[in-house]
Amino acid sequence: MQHVRPGPPVPKGPGDSVQRKIDDIGADFAAAIGETARPAACRNGCRFFMEEACVSKAEMDAAGFIVRFARNDTIYTKGDEARHSYKVIEGAVRLSRIFADGRRQIVNFFLPDETFGIELSGEYSATAEAVGDVVALRCPRLCIAQLTEGDPDISHKRLAMFSKSLEAAERHVAMLGHQSAKERVASFFMALEVQRRSDDRHTLDLPLSRQDIADYLGLTIETTCRALSELKRQNIISTPSRRRILIRDMAGLQAIAEGGGG
Repeated sequence: MQHVRPGPPVPKGPGDSVQRKIDDIGADFAAAIGETARPAACRNGCRFFMEEACVSKAEMDAAGFIVRFARNDTIYTKGDEARHSYKVIEGAVRLSRIFADGRRQIVNFFLPDETFGIELSGEYSATAEAVGDVVALRCPRLCIAQLTEGDPDISHKRLAMFSKSLEAAERHVAMLGHQSAKERVASFFMALEVQRRSDDRHTLDLPLSRQDIADYLGLTIETTCRALSELKRQNIISTPSRRRILIRDMAGLQAIAEGGGG
C-alpha cells in the first residue's frame, strides 16, 4: 500500500481566527440552549441576511420575529447575555456606554436595514436603546450560527457585518481623537448622507436629538449647537426644522469633514 505523506499546513489569515471564534460561540450557544429554542419562523426561511428589497415588513411580521420598542426603551443592557442579534426595519437605535460619573458616550447608531447586537463574546458590549419608535427583526444567535455552517454566502455576510462594525469603530476613534468640533459635526452629516439620503437635494432627517448627537461626537450640547450655527453662517447647511438638515454646499461640508475647510 502506498503511503501518502501529509503536506505542510495551509497558512491561515486573520479572518480565519475570527471565523473560528464565531463558530465556537455558535456551537457553545447551541449546546447551552438546545435545538428546541430555535424559533418556528426559522423553518420558513431566515430573513436576517436577506436584502431589504427581498422581503416585506408584513412578511417578517407574519413570521413572528418583528419586535417593537417605544422611544427610549432599552433593547438590551451592557453585560446581558447576548442571545439575539437585531436588524432595524424602522426607526433608529443608539448604542452607548455609561461611565462611573454618569457621563454617557454613544458609540454607534443604527438606521433601517442595519444590524446590531452581533457579538463575538457571550455578552453585549454596550447598551442598545430605541431613539424613537423602533421596529426591528430579532434573530437568535443559534439560528445565525447554524445558518453559517456550510453556507459560504451567509458566512461571508456575517463577516461583512463584523467588518462594518470594526470600520465604524475605527472612524469614531479617529474622529474623537483628532477632529475639531465643527469637523466632527460635518463628518456626522456626511455619514448620514451616505446612509440615508432622502432626495437629490441632500435633505437629511436627523435620527438623533441634539443631545444624542453631542454624546456621539464627544462634545457638550452647547459646543455642538455652536458648530451647527457656524456651518449655517457659512451657508454650508440650513435647518428647515429641528430634525431636518439641508446640505447646501456638499463640497464645502466634505472639505470641513476632511480637515481642509475653514
